[in-house]
Order: sequence, then structure tokens, then C-alpha cells
Amino acid sequence: MLEIERLNVSVGTTVVLRDIELTVGAGEVVAVVGASGSGKSTLARTVLGLHGPRTRLSAGRLRLAGDDLPSPGSAAWRSVRGRRVGYVPQDPGNSLNPVRRIDSQVREALRLAGRPAGGAAVPERLAEVGLPDGALARRYPHELSGGQRQRVLIAMALAGRPGLLVADEPTSALDADVADQVLEALTAGVADGAGLLLITHDLAVAAERADRIVVFDDGRVVETASSTGVLDSPKSAAARALKDSLPGGRRPPRTPTPREPVLSVQSVTKKFGSTTALADVDLTVSRGETVAVVGPSGSGKSTLARVLVGLTSPDAGYVETADGARTQLVSQNPFSALEPRWSVARIIEESLHPALGLSTTQRAARVTHVLDEVGLDASFADRRPHQLSGGQSQRVAIARALAPNPAVVVLDEAVSALDVVSQARVLDVLAGLQTTHDTAFVFVTHDRAVAADIAHRTVEVVDGRVREVDEAAS
Repeated sequence: MLEIERLNVSVGTTVVLRDIELTVGAGEVVAVVGASGSGKSTLARTVLGLHGPRTRLSAGRLRLAGDDLPSPGSAAWRSVRGRRVGYVPQDPGNSLNPVRRIDSQVREALRLAGRPAGGAAVPERLAEVGLPDGALARRYPHELSGGQRQRVLIAMALAGRPGLLVADEPTSALDADVADQVLEALTAGVADGAGLLLITHDLAVAAERADRIVVFDDGRVVETASSTGVLDSPKSAAARALKDSLPGGRRPPRTPTPREPVLSVQSVTKKFGSTTALADVDLTVSRGETVAVVGPSGSGKSTLARVLVGLTSPDAGYVETADGARTQLVSQNPFSALEPRWSVARIIEESLHPALGLSTTQRAARVTHVLDEVGLDASFADRRPHQLSGGQSQRVAIARALAPNPAVVVLDEAVSALDVVSQARVLDVLAGLQTTHDTAFVFVTHDRAVAADIAHRTVEVVDGRVREVDEAAS
């Protein structure tokens, strides 16, 4: 279905992909894995013809079902994308039009793919990806959960019945149960004979779903093997690093000596219309403690995070910090959270409130200091967000949160979009910062293995209620 031989891609003067050899057969799932910056997403954009103006590529062969793919910038891509190649992007929150209803967007995808869009076409396509509720089609994207939005994108990608489906990190922000549902929807297209190119940083997902795994490192293919072969017996250093960084293998932190509470949540309730997002939630976090908040998609985790930092006001109950301690937020998607037109220095300086009374020189010194603390040298201060990898972007977001010396940092799915190597580095950064500054962390995550790696206590939230509290092993 897809044949790539000797592909080289350059952006400006930087070679991003080198001598790539890769095939995807009809009805086959091929997973491309690798650390942040290894070239995975560049490969996906190349296959989709989404080349930037400074991108140059050369290939001995780049073909789809026996036909040469169009050259960069060619209008012929309009007859390829959507009809012959479907695309499922990583971030459904930024990929769906927020002011149009779901049925309108799916109908447009059908029309652009040259497929009938009237009658029962839209509900049929949504039902194919596990969304049989007819009322859902009349909702706006913000009224859907992350897993529902991702399945809408899959329905749109499959609208033209393409021969090849490219999915770029389609499950990185989803809990395990919802991720399985999304992957089932994706592989249903493979059952009909389409090929699937699955870009993922999750080696475990790749091993479970793929027929073959291709490991990228520094823009090269360094290993290709069966799914179980790469997971059980990795041959390349890059594959071994991915396996060694899988969550759940770190030593859990020792439970700290009981300290005074720095954050208290008492009987917090929050409703959105008739939906109860949080119901009578109580939570206490001590100084220097990490509390993980876990739960399935739609359980109320992110609403709780927003309440903790004051971005959402509870309908009942209250949130209290000790002696007016500062609380900062690190959100899930650093690409959306960082102002794209600003330098890293300005992004971090923004968090330095005038009440701190810092001079211009002191502010600049503070920026350099927190960058160093998160493992980034001073040269990063002049960069823009588009010049950062995912892991670097998240470390900048953490640096911004730490700059005003908060007592509590709330991290909402702060590592879910990162490859496991970058994820492990960020967790190491957080552990070191906690030791240095005695900061309390509230770590919101859908990944229980990640929670076990970093948390002293784990609080489970289901349907807006705290159901249980587990002490991490000491």
C-alpha cells in the first residue's frame, strides 16, 4: 500500500530524515516509535503531503498503491488526502472546529471525499467508530470527552474509505479504557483492507496492536522487527531506551514524614448544567508531598485541577492554601499553553508577578535559573515554542510554573503527550525539584503506572467522587 525507499527530508539546512526505508501493506499495522525529535511526525507529514515551505525531500520511491505521490506543494494532493490517505491527528481539541456541530464536520469530510453525505450517512459513520448516540452528532466539540472527539476524527479520516490511514499519537492523552476503544476503531479500518501507519511513543501499545515496529532515532530507521521482538529483545540503543523508560519501572518515592497541609479541599461540588463534574470532594496535600489524581476519561480530574488553581469556581465547598501560598498549573498540551510569538524568556517572565518586586536584572537571572533547574541551558531563553521538542516545551512550562516559587504545582496530564524517554526525564526533573524546593505536586494523570512512579499517595476519582486512596509503597 505504501512504499518508501531512500527518503531524505530537510527543513532549511537541517536534515530531519535520512535514507528511510519503510512499507505498509494492505491490512497491515506498522507502528513507528521513537523519542521526541526522532522524526516520527515528519514522516507522517511527508506521507500526507503536509510540507512546510522550507521543506525539501528526495526519495528513490515514495508510492501509494503503486502510484507516485505528488511533489510538495502540488495541487494533486487534494485528490489524495481524505480520499486515498486518511489522517488522525494527535490533538482532537485543536483539530475540530469549535463553532461547528459534529454532524456538520463529518458531513463536510464526506463531501470532500466524494462520498454521499445526506440521509443516514453521518450517523452510520459515527456508529462505525463506536458513537451510536444520535444526539451526540448535534453537539459541539467542547461538549464531548477526549475519547469521543478522537473517534469523531477517526470517522472523518475514514470518510473516503482510504487505502492508507495515518494516525499520529492518537491515544497519548487518553486513559487505558478509552485508548483501547479508539484503537479498536482504528484497526476496524485495517480489517477492511486498509493499511495503518501508527505513530506512537507508547512501545506497549505498538507491541499490542502492530504487525511490525519501526524504531526511529535521529531521523534514521535503526531497527525493524515484529512487535514482540522489539519489546522482548530490543537490538538498538534507541529501542532499549524506550523499553527501559516504560512507566511502572521506577522506584516509588518514600512516603514523607507527615507535614503541615499546604492545600485543603473541603466538600467541593461543581456542576455544568445538569452534569455533576465534582461531588463533595475532600483532599489534603502536605508540603513536599506528591498526590496523584487518577481516573477514567470524564471522571472530573481536569475539573478538579482547574478548581485547585482557581480557573474554575466551585458551586459549593472551598479550596484553601496555607498562608496564602501560591498555586501554579502545568497543563497537558504545552504547544497550546505557550504563546507561539514569544520567546521562552518572555513566557517564563510572564509568571513573575509584580508583587515579587524583582528588577529587570533579577527577572532575567530568575529565568536562567529555572531553565537550568529543568535541564535547559541559557540558550533556550531566546527560542520560540516552535523550536522546541515536546519534552523541551513541557520543561519550559514547568519552569514557568516554578518561577514565582509556588508552594503547590498542579500538573494536569503533564507527561501524557510525551514519549516515554522524555516522560522519564520530566519525572526526574520533578523529583529533583521537589527535593530542592519542598514543593507539593498534585499530579493529574490517566496512567496509573506513571502515578505509581512519582506519587506518595494516589487518589482515584470516578464520576466526580473520590473513591479510594492508596498509599504508594515506601
